[in-house]
Amino acid sequence: MSESKPKQSRKGNKEKLMNAALNLLAEDQSGLSGISLRQITKACGLSPPAFYSHFSSVEELGLALVNEVGSTLREVLSSVRDAESEEAVIEASVQAAFGYIRGNEPLFILIARERAGSSSLLRGAIRNEVREIVEDMATDFHRRGLFERFDLESKYAAVAAIISLGLSLIPDILDVSRDSPSEGDRLLAEFENQVKLILF
Repeated sequence: MSESKPKQSRKGNKEKLMNAALNLLAEDQSGLSGISLRQITKACGLSPPAFYSHFSSVEELGLALVNEVGSTLREVLSSVRDAESEEAVIEASVQAAFGYIRGNEPLFILIARERAGSSSLLRGAIRNEVREIVEDMATDFHRRGLFERFDLESKYAAVAAIISLGLSLIPDILDVSRDSPSEGDRLLAEFENQVKLILF
């Protein structure tokens, strides 16, 4: 028991630091470059040495957040691929992905800002996560016999185009949804139709 408590405390502190960074990102949408290590530790009541026991820099904390987004989004998308038709798979995937995005807005503020940000490490990490999502979706579609009009290589290209389009729309959908959820839903429906045009 005496060994598990420090481990639990360390894990809890790591989550506190990540959550504090996300809360700060929600307040200052300039990206990670707009927040400092001291702001993060102050926001969660920890000391700078406590930060360094988990991350070597704010950039490394950002990498952990990017990895979390990628792994969770892959799980979210894979959970809806058993829908009964190709059209239902598209609809369920779009709704599941943007449900997760809307529920985790600060994470996607991070992704939107850092895709073209100053950190080559974060840009590279985001590209890697996007590539893994594309590969996962395309190979799973192929394995399940979905969208058989495409060969595997064409599935990769189609899914990559869809993911790129979705990423470009995230800031607009989040911005519009804050003021008018119905308008956000309209933009999401337009994206869903664009996905169908690509795949059908």
